[in-house]
Amino acid sequence: MFRASRAQPRIVRRDGISTPRLLFAAAPYAFLLHLTSLGATNHRPVHIIQRGFFAMGKKPQTSKSEGKQQKGLDAFQDAVRRQLADRQRVVRVFDVGGSGVKTALLSATALQEFLRPDCTPIPVDDEEERCEVKWIDPPTQLGAAPGEDGFALWLIEALPRLRREVNDPHVCFGVSVGGDVDHATGVLNDWWPGGGHPREWDDGRRSPLVAELMGLPPGRTFVLHDGEAHLLGCSRCMVPPPGLACFALGTGVGFGLSDSLGAAVDPSSPHGTRSHLLKGCPLSGTPYQGIWRQWLEGGTSQRVDELMAKEFANMAKPWRTPWVSLVLGRRGMELSEAAHDCPEPSEGLDEEARVPAIRAYGEQWLHFLHTQFSPQFTSGSRRHPVERICFAGGVAELNWHILSDVLLEEGSNSLRASPSSRLGADESADGNGIPSRKKNKQSTQQARTKGPIANLTVLPPAPKGSGLIGAAIYALAGSGAAAEGVWAA
Repeated sequence: MFRASRAQPRIVRRDGISTPRLLFAAAPYAFLLHLTSLGATNHRPVHIIQRGFFAMGKKPQTSKSEGKQQKGLDAFQDAVRRQLADRQRVVRVFDVGGSGVKTALLSATALQEFLRPDCTPIPVDDEEERCEVKWIDPPTQLGAAPGEDGFALWLIEALPRLRREVNDPHVCFGVSVGGDVDHATGVLNDWWPGGGHPREWDDGRRSPLVAELMGLPPGRTFVLHDGEAHLLGCSRCMVPPPGLACFALGTGVGFGLSDSLGAAVDPSSPHGTRSHLLKGCPLSGTPYQGIWRQWLEGGTSQRVDELMAKEFANMAKPWRTPWVSLVLGRRGMELSEAAHDCPEPSEGLDEEARVPAIRAYGEQWLHFLHTQFSPQFTSGSRRHPVERICFAGGVAELNWHILSDVLLEEGSNSLRASPSSRLGADESADGNGIPSRKKNKQSTQQARTKGPIANLTVLPPAPKGSGLIGAAIYALAGSGAAAEGVWAA
């Protein structure tokens, strides 16, 4: 047994911040003992790549299991429809992440008008279909909470009308949160972002109910991980399209995944955990070199130096060991702005001034999708292979008009081919600058091609507040006693 240090592997949950944890070494493989889920915020890297333990062997579903899964999805949708028809039903939703607590209020009627009745995702070029939810209270940032201790009292003070809503049986509550959530019970098993104050249950305390932490009624509160909340809310459907990977671009990169029927893959389940891994690591914490060093070839500036010196996810010098959430989340966009001497987004700003930074950031995403994501997640041997992707979160919402030009083939919804000159900071290793003695020849060959490894479809960007919308859909299904039907078996 040994303790991780700067020069040793760190264990980090699916997409999150963590201190170094104990790691057991067992021949012939080293096993990760602690892989749990976090929100799309403050993500730290995983410096260990597991081989045999998290094998991606695909077990074909039988007709019986598919039938059972489809019944669960049908029950989920039927429950949502019944709740949508209740004109008195109101949903209070929360997004508890590392940057703070966001909340909104909407009626079931407004959500019914927003969702597509045929449950099909909107076409990529159909601008008229891209409407927004008519909120009673639009998404509002409440600020950073004091941590899990005193969270309920702080929430009541920040949102006085919550007292009335808690006592109103017509109001149900949906919570999108980072952490290892047991969706069946609403218990938080390991990690609580606390609206900017991450805590871990290292002191033997019992795993708490999220509803109790927030002072909400447990019988009317339904909790899910924020990656899956964005997945549910990204397509204007009651359940996600099949084979969908949703990237939520915020402080970090959140990740949600659906199976071949459209059920959400639970990252807290054994099979779901494996399906969310990239090279044996949680996707958002996977080491990734990116192409950002090319931006700095002409030298750095004071703005760049100051940005790179900033702490991220409790790491003092994060750019020494870059990973997905650092490079591809909001901090990656900020670095692109600084490197290309572009202004930060603000009202009244000439958008043309930001184009170089946005395009460079988009090219970095294209590099990641071609060299890292597609070789693994579109593989036929994958339990839950990906056929289409979607982008959600504030960074995508704000910059999609330029990002789409970089990511999409002109006039189509297919992922753009990546120029071979952009494929790899160190392709002699594995695309991450990590030497590999046993290369996957097929993946290496595919990564060097000029076209996409698979014909990935890119869906239109998720609507604003997609995480809150997904939490609302889940809460309505929970009120109809069918929330569990959306999770892949």
